[in-house]
Amino acid sequence: MFTMDIMEDKVIARHLFEKYCSNPKNWNFVISTSSMRDGFFDAMVSNTDEVWQLKLDSIYKPLPLVVGTKVDVDSTRMERSISPDAVPFGFRKLDPPVIMDILKKVTEEQEARMNVHNTGADFDDQLYSILRSLKTVKPTSGNNYVYGPFIFTNTSSISLNDYHKHVSEKLAMKLRDTLRTKYSSYG
Repeated sequence: MFTMDIMEDKVIARHLFEKYCSNPKNWNFVISTSSMRDGFFDAMVSNTDEVWQLKLDSIYKPLPLVVGTKVDVDSTRMERSISPDAVPFGFRKLDPPVIMDILKKVTEEQEARMNVHNTGADFDDQLYSILRSLKTVKPTSGNNYVYGPFIFTNTSSISLNDYHKHVSEKLAMKLRDTLRTKYSSYG
């Protein structure tokens, strides 16, 4: 039918990081439960030039096993499926005054939670505003950064046609093989 270059963990992370560093603008990272009911999580990573379909074994551990491949999807389709108010994914430099401002707001939020009427929405709005005001940049050593946001949804950010279902099945098979190799007792 067609061939695809499936990358794993560190290779795909390095590749996507290098792509990000060459142009840190307009990235999106959307994670959802798998529509294929394979027990894994799906992710779509996109920028203005390309879209990557990923399969993750878990979102509940710091270093999940990941496999992925570049897919043939119009990247503007991904952008349209995400809220226009969403903050783009990326690294944002946090200078000490910004960090102090965030810590001050966290402290104020904790004090305000003693007030029964406070829901925490004010802090979320303030933090979102701070992140929105910071441009995404290429990270360099010696500086402080925050990265994200990762958008979590219950459904895939694109409707899966036969092509994407096939890609999802191939990624799930590759991830299962990786899990079997890494953990001999894995089914």
